[in-house]
Amino acid sequence: MIKKKNKHVEEKKALIKALIFFLLLFGGIAAVLVWAAKSEQSALAETIRKTVGIKTPEREMPAQPVTEMVVELAPVPEVVAPPEPEREPTPAPIPEISFSEVSKSRHLWPDTLELNASKQVSIRYQEREFGYMQFDEGTEIKVHALKAPVEIYASINGNFISLSVTETNFPDWFNQNYSGRYVLQSMGDSTESGEATADLSDSTTATKEKNFWNEMRLWCHTNYDSISLEIGEEQLTFRWLPKEDVPIDFQMEAREIARTYLLIRSRLGGNENYAACEIVHPTTGERLGASSIFIPRL
Repeated sequence: MIKKKNKHVEEKKALIKALIFFLLLFGGIAAVLVWAAKSEQSALAETIRKTVGIKTPEREMPAQPVTEMVVELAPVPEVVAPPEPEREPTPAPIPEISFSEVSKSRHLWPDTLELNASKQVSIRYQEREFGYMQFDEGTEIKVHALKAPVEIYASINGNFISLSVTETNFPDWFNQNYSGRYVLQSMGDSTESGEATADLSDSTTATKEKNFWNEMRLWCHTNYDSISLEIGEEQLTFRWLPKEDVPIDFQMEAREIARTYLLIRSRLGGNENYAACEIVHPTTGERLGASSIFIPRL
């Protein structure tokens, strides 16, 4: 029994060795065939392929370097817009200014002006003539003040007068001295002073006199809180003392009262163009100041 068992073991070992041999053989053949199928340069591989009938592998062409085609295009001409002509900056508009505005700006006043024309004017007060004043063209006048709407307060040889701006060379003087800074607005030859006008519908002397006193007293009361005005043969007398203890230029105030008197008289048909006024203390009679004014255009 032992011998028979050993015999079977020997047979199995021989069988296993045979199997391993055949596996190695077939494996080697397969490796050779695979090598022959892939090898492109070996003559032996070529022979094996022909014997076995394996297809010769296609040779891969070497990759050709990609040549970049450069096409030179003609340069596009640059479109250059023609230069715009240099524009001069638009100057700022010159501001306009009225005579009324100039009259409120002392630094714009002239020191002197000249008369535009020659003329001789009678001096009249209370229906009487006191001689005349001769004006020559080009006569220099000293300017004291400008007053809206069209008055220039000035003096000639010590005589204080009120002229219309159009009687002087003021427009030419202003345009020459302030050219480029201001444009002077055109001015009429109005002699209106701004006071309320009286009712002239009734032209009788009595009515004119009543209207005059009503208007003059109202003006005195509004501006001086007093109506103590007396009209004398040679001058006006105004009794007044301000309630406030403040410095007063009585000469200037007397001149303004005389001016207002002449303007109101003129609107009511009077022919006065000269008036003098004196301000006196209402209780003591002390003379506080006096002045006169001549308005040739009346």
